[in-house]
Amino acid sequence: MTGNNHRTTPVLTVAMMSVLMLGSFSAPQAQDLPPEILLYADTILYNAQVLTMDRDQPPITVTQAVALRDDRIQAVGTNDRILQMAGPDTVRIDLGGKTVMPGVVDTHSHPNSYAVSHYNSEVAPAYVKYLDEQKVRFANIRWDTRENALSDYRSYARNLPAGYWIYARTFGTPVTLEQINIQDLDEVMPDNPLYVMIGNGSRGLFNSKMLEIIRERYGDRLPGLLVDEQGELNGRINGAGGTVIDQEVIPPMPPEILAPVFKKELEEWVAIGVTTLSTRLSGNEITAYAGLDQRGELPLRLGYSHEIGRQNPFLERQLKRIGNLQEHGTDWMWLIGISIGIPDGNGPPGDSSATGGASWSGSTCTTIPKRTRIKDDYYFPEGLCLWDLPGDPGEDAVIVANRYGYRIAGTHTFGDKGFLKVIDAYAKAEGESPAVDRRNALDHGSLVSPEVIRAAAEQDVIWSLQPPQFYGRSAPGVSKVFGEEYAHQWVMPVKSLIDAGMKVTYGADLHSDPERQPMFNLEVLVTRMTKNGIVYGPREKIDRANGLLMMTRWGADYVLREQEVGSLEPGKLADLVVLDQNPLNTAIADEDLSEIRVVATIIGGEVRYGELE
Repeated sequence: MTGNNHRTTPVLTVAMMSVLMLGSFSAPQAQDLPPEILLYADTILYNAQVLTMDRDQPPITVTQAVALRDDRIQAVGTNDRILQMAGPDTVRIDLGGKTVMPGVVDTHSHPNSYAVSHYNSEVAPAYVKYLDEQKVRFANIRWDTRENALSDYRSYARNLPAGYWIYARTFGTPVTLEQINIQDLDEVMPDNPLYVMIGNGSRGLFNSKMLEIIRERYGDRLPGLLVDEQGELNGRINGAGGTVIDQEVIPPMPPEILAPVFKKELEEWVAIGVTTLSTRLSGNEITAYAGLDQRGELPLRLGYSHEIGRQNPFLERQLKRIGNLQEHGTDWMWLIGISIGIPDGNGPPGDSSATGGASWSGSTCTTIPKRTRIKDDYYFPEGLCLWDLPGDPGEDAVIVANRYGYRIAGTHTFGDKGFLKVIDAYAKAEGESPAVDRRNALDHGSLVSPEVIRAAAEQDVIWSLQPPQFYGRSAPGVSKVFGEEYAHQWVMPVKSLIDAGMKVTYGADLHSDPERQPMFNLEVLVTRMTKNGIVYGPREKIDRANGLLMMTRWGADYVLREQEVGSLEPGKLADLVVLDQNPLNTAIADEDLSEIRVVATIIGGEVRYGELE
């Protein structure tokens, strides 16, 4: 069973509905009826524990069987009732007590970036070759010392053909952030443009020849160009300007390079029970995924937020040309909103002893002071509120997107002050043009204060929380840097958000196993146990039913497909997961929920992972 081709579901006439509702005709009588009015199931899964998620709140309805026809759920119910819907060609599968639940909806992960990283040996050579064809030479530079970095650039300059420019990437180091300026780069590379993308693309380092390209394209309209004490450009760009160069000046990786690894990455998510995934995408990535969709090769459903709003000072003029494409797409790929520029950086700081090797910049935009500085937190001692930088279009992007009928999704916010800035922008946008009838979103939950909860509830936002962040770095990092009380009260306060009346959804936001697996995350949600063995915020534990709703029905609200996915109800898409055990079974200890395994994943009525026969 491969491909995304779907048969057209027959229109139900009154006569057909009468046949279905009776449900008690004998098989010989059914065979005497004209075939065009018989709606036999294609597949029946029975003798199972079927968690339907047909209610918006616990308790979860549990039944025995589910019938699939075409790409839809035909019916759910008892074994006797559903088996009566079998015809001569119906595939009957006895699950022997296994559990069936709706396919998992992951509302915040980045399979696009995971694919490029995970399959780097496949894409990197092709991309380097493509860059060379564009007269861009990708440079591997030593960033351990200022002298080594400049020496490497000088070597590249000696052998660089006329008309070429140098592009390099690095995460922030003292060398790139403090020790090299435009004069240094001009000395080692006077004749060719040079650009260094730092971190996630919102920061950069350039020489004078690259500045000529920037000014030729944008004049003096590009924000974020930094100056030294004398008011002269120092070769650094930050915020919106860096993102614009990353998105528009540096040649993007072509879709034909991306598509094959995108497909392989998504197949991994299908294997862990994810049937719908939400991410934010740039233009070339959208093209790659859309090509897979058009060829019937998308492994799962993809609801994406467009990165056109991320630190884009030209957003309004572009949306005037694009128009409103909110929710436009297919059953396999559709637009769920616009992603805006980030209010703060990479989240709360962590150190290797607390986070298993991860270290972070400490660029959280928060109202509380840091009590401890970790060794890698050398650049943002007081945190960083990007929206406060001159020329950053953060708040304006929210208002503009709303003005043109888009909701905001796929946000990147960690600190309480950052959340409050976004929520305030939502309120201002609503006050200007209350046209969008879908909830705006807030993603991550590293530092969520009571004030944030109250303000978010007033705006009726929908949340996407990432248990792996809590498990690995957020809670331990916040405890170390801001204080243990904040780790217990402010980090991923799931129960408080639900009790305040908001929908809360789930996203893994990383590639690593077992941390990205849904049942592992269910365990984290109900135990609040972190990687270092500490239970943070026990009052924020939720029960298993609420955790499963986060991963299914509520997640469908986030991706704007609540009428299509998220529960096993007649008429909805036949996306479901078969598990070897029932996560609602109280005989399974909370700390053993991660041991539950996916037997099979079905999307659109077809088995996309595992075997059932």
